[in-house]
Amino acid sequence: MKYSQYPYKRIDLKQFQKDVEVMINDFKSAQSAEKQIQIIQSYQKVQKETQTYRSIANLNFARNTKDSKAVEENKFYDEISPEIAAIDNQFTQAINASKFKDALLKKFGKHFFNLIEMELKSFDPKLVELMKKENEISNEYRTLLAGAEIEYKGNKLNLAGLSPYMQDTNRETRKEAYQLMDNFFLQHEEKLDTIFDKLVKVRHQKAQVLNFDNFIPLGYLNMNRSDYGAQEVSEYRKQIVTHIVPLVKKINDKRKEILGYDELFIYDTLYFKEGNPKPKGGLEFQVEQAKTMYTELSKETKDFFDMMVNEELMDLENRAGKSGGGFCTSFPSLERPYIFANFNGTDHDVTVLTHEAGHAFQGYQSRKQPINRYLWPTYEACEIHSMSMEFLTWDWMHLFFKEDTDKFLFKHLAGSLAFLPYGALVDHFQHWVYENPQATPKERKQQWLELENIYQPNKNYDNLDFLKNGGFWQKQAHIYEMPFYYIDYTLAQICAFQFWIRMQEDKESAWNDYLKLCKVGGSMSFLDLVKYANIKSPFDPKVFEDVANKINHWLTENILQN
Repeated sequence: MKYSQYPYKRIDLKQFQKDVEVMINDFKSAQSAEKQIQIIQSYQKVQKETQTYRSIANLNFARNTKDSKAVEENKFYDEISPEIAAIDNQFTQAINASKFKDALLKKFGKHFFNLIEMELKSFDPKLVELMKKENEISNEYRTLLAGAEIEYKGNKLNLAGLSPYMQDTNRETRKEAYQLMDNFFLQHEEKLDTIFDKLVKVRHQKAQVLNFDNFIPLGYLNMNRSDYGAQEVSEYRKQIVTHIVPLVKKINDKRKEILGYDELFIYDTLYFKEGNPKPKGGLEFQVEQAKTMYTELSKETKDFFDMMVNEELMDLENRAGKSGGGFCTSFPSLERPYIFANFNGTDHDVTVLTHEAGHAFQGYQSRKQPINRYLWPTYEACEIHSMSMEFLTWDWMHLFFKEDTDKFLFKHLAGSLAFLPYGALVDHFQHWVYENPQATPKERKQQWLELENIYQPNKNYDNLDFLKNGGFWQKQAHIYEMPFYYIDYTLAQICAFQFWIRMQEDKESAWNDYLKLCKVGGSMSFLDLVKYANIKSPFDPKVFEDVANKINHWLTENILQN
């Protein structure tokens, strides 16, 4: 069945509540663990159906933010999702209070109850209206950015459409493209500030309802972080400053030499004078190469990608009104994932495809997990699958880039490394924001610039007014829509680098560990999953230093010394 044929409906909230209340009463009166397990499994099916309809509504909106019906359906699920969460929470409380808890623990594992504990700490029915408000405000941001219409060289472009010009070989063209982006954000600066201010305030309110001093502990609970906290993350960020920031400077110094510039500005995005590597064909060409790649990688990836193509479970085309960025979603009742992206003719097309394919492949491999909470891991563990897939497919990059393959590999590795300080910067900034919920927009921007000096020193915005005054973070959707979801990418990146190292040493062993990691889904915590995959914790300073040294060696051998 193709995506266009998927059944969709609005759920009847009142009926849903009645059905769940019956299940909860039956659960409480059950006289055996077996009966309670049966009821939990029945509820899983109801949850899957509800989540599937919501995913379809969200996806259709992302595919066309100007479609009135899609807007309406997405708004409906945004409005009722907090109420669904409240109903879910009632069932969660019943499970937690079960007189057969030991038997349930044996059946579903300790991680199931760790997740339950975090949910109970992070939710109260009093939050429902605030959650609705937060969803509504987040959509304002998404709609604002998706609605960008920028005139350039006779074309009407959205923000994603500017990307090819931002990587043009002509420096003036790149500067013009960045100027247009800067102008768009400058034009909407007041609106962007207002939206974010409202989000910070409503999140702080949520934290206060739960008797937290600020949103940070609630943010960590929402991210289901069970085996580390803000202190560990703070120490981890210091490792990035110590080991990665100097290495990124080394790369940028080499780029200056290659490009023949005295100074690198924000719009100097090139790694090579003749331009960054591009895939040697458009969307259809890239999908065909991906089919070959996944056919050769493993039987599992072949079956998976054939299904994605045949069932039209990808939307990769950039077009007006389409939401920006890329993501993977899923339809649990149908046991199918979906890849969303905006191809623009740059090397990012290939990395976003392999990245989201990593998510989708994991979701497909773990689709039979007995508990819905186990279908996907926590966010930082999720990103291991995606970022590792980018590296596990290196042997096939020649299909996309032909004679420019070596250039792509260097840019990909160097860019992945350079991302770590930026990811740490975003995280540090968010901690400051929620520690200081009363800060003004101006103070937030000043703080961003101060932190930028730590994580990305020597960053030069030239005369781009919006960016040089501390507004760069406002184009990062995660900061608005998913607070604290960014350090996750960096934690996963350190894990992915380990898979990259292992692929050079023993490809079969590395792939087998990756595959088994995908299959267990979210049935363990982040650090337990890392251990299960035979890789080491990114919080271990020795691991961090070792990974940095090996990447430095590869980069030096391949280009830095030339």
